Amino acid sequence: MFGISELSFNFLTGKPFVTALFFLFFVLLAVYLYRQTNPPLPRGLRIFLTALRIVAVLALFLALFEPVLSYKREFDRKPRLTLFIDNSRSMEINENGRSRKEEVDSLLSSNAFKKFADAFDVTKKSFADGLIKGNKPLDVEKTSIGDAISQLSEQEIALPAEYWFLLSDGISNSGISPLVAAEAVKTPVFTIGVGKEASEKDIAISGIDHNQVVFAGKPTEMTVHLQWSGMNNDTAHIEILSRDRILETKAIRLPAGALKQDEKISFSPERPGQQTFQVKIPDINGEVQTDNNSRSFSMTVLKSKLKVLLAADRLDWEFAFLNRLLSNSANIELTPVISKKEGEYLGDAFPARQEELNQYDMIILYDVDIPRLKSKSELFKSFLLDRGGGIFAILGENYLKSGFPRWLDDYLPFVSTDKRARIYYNRFTGKPVENYLFHPAVRLSDNRQGIREGWNSMPPFEAIVPTDSIMPGSEILVGSGINTTGSDLPVLGFRSFGAGKALASTAAPFWHWLFYDYGFGGEGKEYHSFFEGIVNWLALREESDPIKISPDKTIYTKGEKVGFSASVYDLSFRPIGGATGNITLINQTGADTTITQLMEKSEGQYRAEFETLPPGKYKFIASINKDGKKLRESSGEIAIEAFSIEDYRRRPDFGALASISQLTGGAFSPLNEIDSLYSKMKNDKIVVSIQKEIVLWNKFWLLAIFILALAAEWFLRKKYQLI
Repeated sequence: MFGISELSFNFLTGKPFVTALFFLFFVLLAVYLYRQTNPPLPRGLRIFLTALRIVAVLALFLALFEPVLSYKREFDRKPRLTLFIDNSRSMEINENGRSRKEEVDSLLSSNAFKKFADAFDVTKKSFADGLIKGNKPLDVEKTSIGDAISQLSEQEIALPAEYWFLLSDGISNSGISPLVAAEAVKTPVFTIGVGKEASEKDIAISGIDHNQVVFAGKPTEMTVHLQWSGMNNDTAHIEILSRDRILETKAIRLPAGALKQDEKISFSPERPGQQTFQVKIPDINGEVQTDNNSRSFSMTVLKSKLKVLLAADRLDWEFAFLNRLLSNSANIELTPVISKKEGEYLGDAFPARQEELNQYDMIILYDVDIPRLKSKSELFKSFLLDRGGGIFAILGENYLKSGFPRWLDDYLPFVSTDKRARIYYNRFTGKPVENYLFHPAVRLSDNRQGIREGWNSMPPFEAIVPTDSIMPGSEILVGSGINTTGSDLPVLGFRSFGAGKALASTAAPFWHWLFYDYGFGGEGKEYHSFFEGIVNWLALREESDPIKISPDKTIYTKGEKVGFSASVYDLSFRPIGGATGNITLINQTGADTTITQLMEKSEGQYRAEFETLPPGKYKFIASINKDGKKLRESSGEIAIEAFSIEDYRRRPDFGALASISQLTGGAFSPLNEIDSLYSKMKNDKIVVSIQKEIVLWNKFWLLAIFILALAAEWFLRKKYQLI
């Protein structure tokens, strides 16, 4: 009856026989006590009092017996089928007069799907950048099939479906890899491919690689990643534009097929400053989509030649290699200054006036005679703080000989306070700090593992200047792995001074990097990368304003959230809380204006975000106020591209869908062949068996019965004055 079977009544007590004897004893005692009463009571009342005593004893011993009622219930249910349906913007692509989304809707209301709906308990879910959650809208401008798979696994961890249907065009452009997510799934995933695999005529710029810092008037090379379909040896032109003016163009051929290709193109930025450029392919006749034919990118353009002052106290191999590298660079105008023991200079003298020193973008101090330059200390201070210049100090024997305190220590990231310290000779390689692997002075390769391996494979250093104090506000870029002072001796570190920066090195030699590589037929790539990164970084002037308001980046893709950050400090760089402000965006036509407020996230840190904005160029005006007084107003430009990452690809990726099914034990089918999946799924009803146990003794009602029965008995005994 009601599917209930295997009904049983069990006791958990360890000594049921002894407990039963005590229960029987107390029941018989209750009968005996009320067999005769003083004063005598009517027989019915005596029976009632006996029953109250027995009920109280029964409630007590039910708790002592610890009874449990067990039963099993069985019923049939349909197997569960979860549909998770791609709702990203690529599903709005029209093919044969209908969008991919309309094709899915048509399928779900068709007779072909009705037999699935009849045989299975169907649940529908939508995804784009992930599964839809509550009232939070999906970001349809990107697709993450991998995230959707992982999130569905988490949602169904307690009550998993027997099968999943993934209805998608297979294009995943964000989040974790779908194949990685599929490997952890235990539910068979049946994938249904949506869209036409037939090639349509389209070319897309899927990505670009370029240098972040370049020089005005000097050629710089960038790589344009292309993918196309439906072409027949068509000709396309890659154009680089600045303010709608073409800087460079390159013609390419597009063979037939669905292909990918990387094209390199060089161009010369014209003027210094933060510049926004565009790489564009003019529309090709018959192309189905042109929004994905252009990309914008931003570069920091430095003046064509950086002026570098190289000061040294001696001529050796380190100086010779560094002097040769900088002298041969097309982007550097080098002035070497070598001091002689007699107080004179070999060649040019060290600048004696501030304006002479300030003409340089950076200064390299190669183990200089520190006391000899003490008279120039104020020049160095102004060079850093006022000029915003950069200093690279290569420390050596002269540094330790000069003794603590030194005027140069005021500008170094680490110092030696031990007057007895001597050069420590040992062979070691630099250990880059994880947080700074991509710092220009550390980046010897293009990926994290390559950078680590690059430093480890360099010819070892042979000496290090032991420093024992890290100065406040300093950052360590590379360590040594040598511990002589209770902590790792630093190799490379820096400090910021307003707009200026000071970098210091304690290890030697560096010239082995280049010499050994030449010996093995190399070109000294790592040596060049190291010093060129240092020069470009130190020469790049950074804003030192205590109040900054700036966008997260200058180029956004369509649908991407636009964010602004503000940092508000006083002149002593102490955070200012309680400020207010807003960001105003004005589009290029001046017709539409959008305003949002800056919200305080932490002391001195503020944040503003704009949700989806139409594509175009925008001028921003940012202001921040405190107590009715305007602290700062700044302005600039940002651009929102006319396409999102959903526009990069139109052709479905059925291969990716088939791989997901293969990994999970499912099967793949195109949308119009979904019938073929029905025979591969078990649609028999599933017998569900639920084993239930009802604990009867650990209940409040037993205590209530016990107390009420004893209370009622006590009340009646008092009323009739029983002894």
